Amino acid sequence: MGLGGGIFLVPLLTLFLDLLMKTAVDTSLVAVVATSLSASSTYIRKGLTNLRLGLLLETATAFGAVTGGYIAVFLHENVLALVFSVVAFYTTVSMLVDKNRSEYHKCCETGKEDPLNLSACFTDEVSGNTTTYQPRRLLAGSAASVVAGAISSLLGIGGGPVKVPVMKMVMGIPLKAATATSSLMVGITASTGALVYLSRGYIQEELTALTVFGTFVGARLGVKVACSIRSRHLNMIFVIVLIMISVQMLLKGLGLKG
Repeated sequence: MGLGGGIFLVPLLTLFLDLLMKTAVDTSLVAVVATSLSASSTYIRKGLTNLRLGLLLETATAFGAVTGGYIAVFLHENVLALVFSVVAFYTTVSMLVDKNRSEYHKCCETGKEDPLNLSACFTDEVSGNTTTYQPRRLLAGSAASVVAGAISSLLGIGGGPVKVPVMKMVMGIPLKAATATSSLMVGITASTGALVYLSRGYIQEELTALTVFGTFVGARLGVKVACSIRSRHLNMIFVIVLIMISVQMLLKGLGLKG
């Protein structure tokens, strides 16, 4: 889904392994880098990633990531859990709404100039159709990227849960292209935030190494599935699991669990 994996990994580490939230966040950020490296290389080879757009938005995201990382180290564990629950719920809702709107914005339909040369196209392996699109509302996308970067470092999720919905619903980018482009960006974002946590000593080397290995393998498998499955099927599984996670993290943040 281009989310980086942290949206699932952080709850697993805190709810089932009883790690401190900040340790889980740092471990997740390092793992997200591995996820990005594993997934984005394949997406780029398949022509799904919009490299120019990704690097443009990542400039704003990196700024937010550094800011969020310094803020997070001063917040209480329960506060981070509550914020995580809210973000998880937002991501769930964003995947449920806007189902009936067009997934992309064709260049030939807009008639607008593309001075930054951000328009792109790709061929869907499932339908065989070639889709051409032109990103729009770049200022709104950049502003959202700053927020995504801050949330990434606060919660260890890579920023994908914000980036993917924004690229799809605000910037008019097809879901598969948004997923691929987000997969590239989350690794850069996560590495920026991870440096802040590493400097504060929030890391367990053995656990992080195992987590990185697992997410790297999972990302390779995920890319193969993503390129050969219809988005709506994957969305429904994602929504169900994410609702469960948001409820669990809400209970933890309120001190009713763990």
